[in-house]
Amino acid sequence: MSIKIKLPFFILLAMLCNFLLIVGYYHFYLSTQISETSNEVQEELQKETDRISAELKNRGDAVARLEKISETEHLLILVQDETGNILFQSGNKMGVKFEHRASALFPFQGKICILQITKGVSITNLSAFQNAHDLLTTELGIIFIVLVLSGVYIYVRYAKQVVSLQKKMERYQSGIRPERVKRRDEIGQLQNRFADLTDALEEEKQKQDRIIVSISHDIKTPLTSVMGYAERLKKKSLTEEKREQYVDTIYRKSVVIKSLIDDFDEYLSYHAPSSLRKQLITVEQLGQVLQLEYGEELRERGVPFSLKIGCPQVKLAVDLSKIRRVFGNLIDNSLNHRSKTPLEISAVCKRENGSVIFSVEDNGTGVKNEEELRKIFEPFYTSDKARAFAGLGLSICREIVEAHGGSIHAENRREGGLRVIFCLPEECGTGRHLIKKS
Repeated sequence: MSIKIKLPFFILLAMLCNFLLIVGYYHFYLSTQISETSNEVQEELQKETDRISAELKNRGDAVARLEKISETEHLLILVQDETGNILFQSGNKMGVKFEHRASALFPFQGKICILQITKGVSITNLSAFQNAHDLLTTELGIIFIVLVLSGVYIYVRYAKQVVSLQKKMERYQSGIRPERVKRRDEIGQLQNRFADLTDALEEEKQKQDRIIVSISHDIKTPLTSVMGYAERLKKKSLTEEKREQYVDTIYRKSVVIKSLIDDFDEYLSYHAPSSLRKQLITVEQLGQVLQLEYGEELRERGVPFSLKIGCPQVKLAVDLSKIRRVFGNLIDNSLNHRSKTPLEISAVCKRENGSVIFSVEDNGTGVKNEEELRKIFEPFYTSDKARAFAGLGLSICREIVEAHGGSIHAENRREGGLRVIFCLPEECGTGRHLIKKS
């Protein structure tokens, strides 16, 4: 349950517990005490009334005596005859919350009358009433206990967990990764998100380590050759033919190193956030660009290339140079993974759910298993363990496609070979112009 729901619920529960406790205290204990106290006051007042009635019996100054008693003892005194007529009244009725009355018969002015004495407890004097004092003391005690228990609960359930999470964050600096928790409130979600973040950081770190190891390995081999041949060039006994051969070898190995570094620089440039220079282009025009750029080249290399467009007039907003790079990398990947069967490359395009789906496939070696199939878009990953250099081409393809708001994946063909499928949103973004036909 969410904390923003728990805390109001907890406060409401604490108030309810306080109410039930004070009601229970009053019902089972204090009401009995109040009743007993009230009975005692009533009995005392009745005794006082009987005493006054007896004292005033047959006295000629009964009126003066009643007035004095009413004034000194703050009593309301009434004398009524048998018909209810008031013969005497003394004392003012004040703001009274609780009052007690007592009556007695006594002779007054030659008649048998009713003496009624009322004793009240004013609200202003209620705090002095012992029962009210007990109730207030009990309420303060209950509030104190509820506050203490609430503080302990909030500390154990929330504050302690926040402090614990802070310590886990500090321990992560020492390499201790946080564990996930089962609690579903904001604190649990925060810790689980922190754990997810550490997992992502660890995965990124491992990815960077793999890249560094791969670069180191890939550069080391040609660099060792360069150093070896350079060492041989120092020998004075070398023939001119051998010298030229060694220089050519050094140059070729240097080109390999430069090519690897250029690929890595290109990967970083695509991987870094950058603005795309989009322009509007129809799928048909994009197909024409691809045919001009790759069709003739592949035919010269003896590789048939076919392109089928199912939605020629659909428009895309793309960075044309980068999309050309995607197709170029996919074609290079097919050329690098030929099988014994003569290589064939084909591309298909169709429209589906507001996106344009491109599929580039070949009849090459494909990928051995599903695990490797999921990794081929990672930087420096290659399914061909015999290759000296792991490529960045497919990783660059993923960066470009995702930068356009699309997605890319690969699958093995049943007939053999690999199929790479990527989609681009139809008319995504705002382009500068529609490319002119050449």
